[in-house]
Amino acid sequence: MIKSKILALSVLILSLLFAACQDDKYTKIDDLFQPRVLDEPEVKSNSIAMVWYEVNDAVSYTVELHLDNYYKSLFATIETTDPYVFVDDIPYGTTFYIRVRSNAVQSIHNSQWTYKNATTEPRPTYAKIVEDVSKADITENSATIRWEVDPGNPADSISVMTSAGGVLEGVARYLTQEERTVGYAVIDGLTKNTLYAANVYDTNKPRKYDKPYNQVSFRTAGPSLETIIVGWDDDLSVMLTENNENPDIPEGTEYFLPAGSLYTITPFEIKKGFKLVGSTEGEMAEIILSSSWRIASGSYIASLEFENLKFKQEVLDNYFFNCGNSYTLESVSFFNCSFTKFNRGFWRHQGTNKKYIVDFHMENCTLDLCGARAGGTYGTFYLGSGDGNDTMDRAVFKNCTFSRDHQGLEPGKGSFANLFWAEKMTSPIHLEYKNVTVYDFCINSRMISMPAAVGSELVIEKFLLASPCGDLYSIGANTTTTFSDNYITTDYKLGGTKINATDLGLGAEELFTNPVNGDLTIKDPASVIVQKKVGDTRWIP
Repeated sequence: MIKSKILALSVLILSLLFAACQDDKYTKIDDLFQPRVLDEPEVKSNSIAMVWYEVNDAVSYTVELHLDNYYKSLFATIETTDPYVFVDDIPYGTTFYIRVRSNAVQSIHNSQWTYKNATTEPRPTYAKIVEDVSKADITENSATIRWEVDPGNPADSISVMTSAGGVLEGVARYLTQEERTVGYAVIDGLTKNTLYAANVYDTNKPRKYDKPYNQVSFRTAGPSLETIIVGWDDDLSVMLTENNENPDIPEGTEYFLPAGSLYTITPFEIKKGFKLVGSTEGEMAEIILSSSWRIASGSYIASLEFENLKFKQEVLDNYFFNCGNSYTLESVSFFNCSFTKFNRGFWRHQGTNKKYIVDFHMENCTLDLCGARAGGTYGTFYLGSGDGNDTMDRAVFKNCTFSRDHQGLEPGKGSFANLFWAEKMTSPIHLEYKNVTVYDFCINSRMISMPAAVGSELVIEKFLLASPCGDLYSIGANTTTTFSDNYITTDYKLGGTKINATDLGLGAEELFTNPVNGDLTIKDPASVIVQKKVGDTRWIP
């Protein structure tokens, strides 16, 4: 009897399981198959084509293009009844993560996704007419965007947008006829201390991603998230040193110095970035350094910034920066600063540890009365960490003056040995000098030396050389050069052919108001230097 009941129960269970399996089979038959892609997506320029086998009973297909492999950043959705898709005029040099599914009459029976990815080709060579935004053109709520006026590459519209997207408003508009003619536009209504990206466009071009020229970024002025107001009687040296060790003080803290103030700082090993800013409402704040800055070994520093400051050294054999430790520095910038009495060099790397600077920017700055060390100098910028141990992606010097580097010694004795020396640097660099004046500096020495930095870019524009320097430069193979509107005085004896410079036919004494005593104002208002705004424009009357 018990055996009969067990047998009956077993038969019942088996019949239920069979029915369940039949239900599963029925569901699977109604669910559509995944599309099977014939081959990898085909890429041509900035378009992608993808083909798959037709799926029986599919009423349509959904194709999604995402910008991340988690499929959370949707770029485009396409619904189609054809077993293929062609996506045209999409961003260049971008990897798209693509998925496609077949759709049933009832969405519950849609197929699962099929996944692919493809990368569009880099954008072909195009004109880069937009200029870097000068700090002199930036306020808390506005910025002046400048570009080269070129009939072959016209600009008719502009956009200035923040990476915050819809959180903060940007500006996008057509340029006025006057703006198109003069090559700049003043953009108002910006948010202070905010990072923006600026583009100008030729909207007459038929394809969307061929319309923009090169993009430049800038940050509006304004107090940092953390600002410390330094008092006249505060010990800035102690403040900086203690905060360097204090984990509660954030990276990028700004120290604001009152106009006319004077501080002495004993530099230390920097462990986190900071910003020193002097007030513009009066005489420039002055800082005396008792030694050289350096960065702690293995540190990663976001930024070091110095603005509206006068730096001076009153000790021998020192630099502004002298480091043998390994470090990475994303950005270092100097704006509207002057430097005197740095008698051995300005920025030096030594030892054999790797050092990496992403971006170095100096604007509206003067190095005057430096050098003058009888025992020899290392030079203005000396990257001397040995084979392949120095990397600097970009260094830009704009509207700067380098002058009188051997005071108290006869010319050629104690002079800074160069403007930029990186003999053993093997990585490429973008090195740029624009609106720079050099007077009585780098005597009988090569100005620029980077013979191993293969594939670099050297830009020298509106450069005024009034000094008996040596050879102008030594550069690595496959380095691209851009030289324009450069001028030399008769003080430079080797001729300006290497930088496509024009000889003015007169010496520094005739060109400048009182160069021996540091006044490099151009004497003649009709000079081509004035008309073309060559050299440091602060000397143009």
